[in-house]
Amino acid sequence: MSMALSVNEAQITAQLDAVLGRDPQARVVAMRSASKLAWPSTMSRRNRQFTLRWCESRLALREALDSLDEAAGDGTPDGLVLLTPLTEQEVPADVVARLARHRVFQPQGWEIVRQLFGAQGTDARLGAHDWMPQVLVELAQQGPYVPVASSFLDAETAWREVLGRCLELDNARPDACALLAWTLRPDADVLLARLPERARRDTLSWLVRHAGSSGELTVRCIGAGRSGDAVALALVCAVVFAPQGEGRHELATAAVRLERYAGDQPLGIEAARRWSQDARQLVQTLPLEALRGALDRADALLADLRVADLAHYSDLLPLGLEQRLARYAQALEAHLTQPGESTMAEVEDAAKAVLLHHLAATQALRSERVRMSRRLARWWGRPGTSASASPTDLDSLAAQHNDDGAFVDWARARLLGGDELASLSQAYARLRSAVQARRDLAARSFATALSQSLKSARTPGARSVPVEQALERVVLPLAQSQSVLLLVVDGLSVAIFRELFERCERHGWNELIRQDAERPAFGLAVLPTVTSVSRASLLSGGITTGGQSIEKLAFTRHAGLASLGNAHLKPRLFHKADLIDDGHLATEVRAAIGDAAVKVVGVVYNAVDDHLSGPEQLNQRWDLQDLRLLLPILREALTARRVVLVTADHGHVLEDGSRQVGAAQGGTLGNAEAASDRWRAGSLAEVAEEVALSGHRVHTPDGLNSAVLLWSETARYTGRKNGYHGGAAPAEVVVPMSVFAPFGVEVPGRKPAPPQQPEWWDLPGVVLPVPERPVAAKPAPRRAHKAAPKTASAPSLFTEDEAPVPQTAMATAAPQPAVPDAPDWIGDLLTSTVYAAQRQLAARVQLPEDQMRRILKALDERGGKLGKAALAQRLGIAEMRVAGVLSVARRLLNVDQAAVLVVDEAAGVVELNRELLAVQFAIAVPSAALKPGAKT
Repeated sequence: MSMALSVNEAQITAQLDAVLGRDPQARVVAMRSASKLAWPSTMSRRNRQFTLRWCESRLALREALDSLDEAAGDGTPDGLVLLTPLTEQEVPADVVARLARHRVFQPQGWEIVRQLFGAQGTDARLGAHDWMPQVLVELAQQGPYVPVASSFLDAETAWREVLGRCLELDNARPDACALLAWTLRPDADVLLARLPERARRDTLSWLVRHAGSSGELTVRCIGAGRSGDAVALALVCAVVFAPQGEGRHELATAAVRLERYAGDQPLGIEAARRWSQDARQLVQTLPLEALRGALDRADALLADLRVADLAHYSDLLPLGLEQRLARYAQALEAHLTQPGESTMAEVEDAAKAVLLHHLAATQALRSERVRMSRRLARWWGRPGTSASASPTDLDSLAAQHNDDGAFVDWARARLLGGDELASLSQAYARLRSAVQARRDLAARSFATALSQSLKSARTPGARSVPVEQALERVVLPLAQSQSVLLLVVDGLSVAIFRELFERCERHGWNELIRQDAERPAFGLAVLPTVTSVSRASLLSGGITTGGQSIEKLAFTRHAGLASLGNAHLKPRLFHKADLIDDGHLATEVRAAIGDAAVKVVGVVYNAVDDHLSGPEQLNQRWDLQDLRLLLPILREALTARRVVLVTADHGHVLEDGSRQVGAAQGGTLGNAEAASDRWRAGSLAEVAEEVALSGHRVHTPDGLNSAVLLWSETARYTGRKNGYHGGAAPAEVVVPMSVFAPFGVEVPGRKPAPPQQPEWWDLPGVVLPVPERPVAAKPAPRRAHKAAPKTASAPSLFTEDEAPVPQTAMATAAPQPAVPDAPDWIGDLLTSTVYAAQRQLAARVQLPEDQMRRILKALDERGGKLGKAALAQRLGIAEMRVAGVLSVARRLLNVDQAAVLVVDEAAGVVELNRELLAVQFAIAVPSAALKPGAKT
């Protein structure tokens, strides 16, 4: 006979639940208890009320049953729990007959646990934990247990309930990450303290058993009373035990100091590194808000360990990001002091370290500044050609600004305002100054060419569209086959235009260019570059001056546009005040754009020009989604299947350390006060930053054909603002003139435009050395073959010496040594038997030979690596088509799935493994070795 123990309320509750789980209608439940304890008089379970009665004798049992019968007679549907020290054999048979399951339960040990789980047997391993039955019984108050399968209570099920109900861990075998995540709970120690001492010890042992070495280190922190420091300590290990720090005395000393935080025991190197990797996995899956405390604590621990200056070893800690930014600042300063391949390589590496930091994604503005400054450093330090080879005509210089300089302006505008870090702000300021100096040299050349062009009155080139000719040369031809929306964004520079429409395909648009062109056209503003002159000329179709009423009248009466429809469907023009109605796009505007019968609709949008007079202390980013009314306008055009021409009356220059000149310095310039931010009446330049212009495209608001304009961005006549216009800088004169069509709309004479960003925008410059001895694996015999002819439909964008280089870079860069002709390995590849076999395997999925040649040549010229956008530009196709072209190219080049041609979708980079290509196709391929320090 087993000795009875006194049962507590939790045991009574658990036993009652177990009985009711099998017999919901049970009325009398008897339980054995050695003595009476302070139980409640009643207990509510499963929406039923049970009375608890202590019965020391057989008589007391019968009296309790009689009282139940009397209560039933009164209509009270209650139940009864009999608590007695008597054994089942000592209870009268007539009483036992009225008990639930005809027995007296003894709610102790594994017996009641089995009842709670509906089990017949128990895992033998659980016998080592004599504390567990009581804990499971008490935890049953949180809710009934799910009956076990096969009527067997295994160890994992029991541990799952203990960990889940007591520690709120949702897994019986939590891995290292789950255990680390649990320590982030502010109540972790409180939850663990709810277990008895032996239970805590066994529980921690169970956790270590299933969480490995990382779990052991975490449990050591818990045992040392540092549960809340576990994640922080694991992150610190990434610095203290960093592979790049091996051999450093201060880290070895820090490892010893770290022992006091983890139970005063040494941390093995491999175990510590594994622990840090588990912490990394946790950090990459949890939101920053849940980790901020641990990250900050890790920074503080590094200071306590006296190795805070090595936080940059970590790509997770806030202090590590700050130090990587500081190191990036140092690399920029070094490159600006001594430009070269090695210092640029350091800039690339330092920028990459910043951008790979986990927290970089949470600081979008700072990360963007790093990317933009790296691009500027590439542009500023790239090799150029001699000054004598630079263009001097206006069309070429304007094209240079449109294709290259505008991207420089976009990047440097992002650096305005600097960084939170003083040293990085200073590096950005110095970089902006260096870039501006070169841009000013380009602006001087542009102003000279502009003056000469005005005097000669020559016909503009195919890409140059004077804004007063935009209606005749662009809008009217488009409107012959499509309805057109003319979107005039007042003050829109090419730089902001490119930022706004960087991913136009996301909104359902294709940028189109002329069928015989490689790049989009651009506009040239009327001078001076002010709204009353240039916009009036644009919307009138001839050089004039005036306000909105003149623009609207001239636009609707334009002979070419008016001839497109009947008298009732004249061209419509909407200005700023017409666009908004009760805070949203006006119904009249929506109706006009949506009516395809109105062949030409014009909209003047003023957000950019308005920004120039706005507050300087805002970081302005240009996104279509952030501009009110613009996306609704484009949406209406998309729905109506309208072709859109995006242009501007003039551009602008941003404030970046300019100084007031002229009237502000001494009262007058010649005989006239400055009439605008950057132009004045007159015919004589009196300061170095001015140019006097006269000719057929100069038309002041007073009707004069001469004026003095500022060409340098460093000068202004009026007070300080966000930006200025009126002058002769390329950013003011050159404006976008780009055509967009909805997906699926074909425009006669036009084709999708390739990506427009220059190569330095996506990838660092590559300097290829004189080819070394070819790499050959069983080279195939040379065959006589003709070089693939160049096609007119998709020519190379640049010849090897025609990449667009800013005038400023051309004036300072040294000539590059000539590179001897390399063997025609591409021809060998295309005529090889292996390539022929690959073409047969590919069946009808083929690439034209000339297109494959251009792909391989473009990659070869860039050392085997090229951005997808740059490759699309080289191929003369839209970026969205590159994926399909590369898919076919990989089928042809990746013999037996060897990684000859690889596309990194995340980075947007295409890479050619020339050594593997040589082996797979059995041809000789020149080595792709670069000069020391050069990066791809």
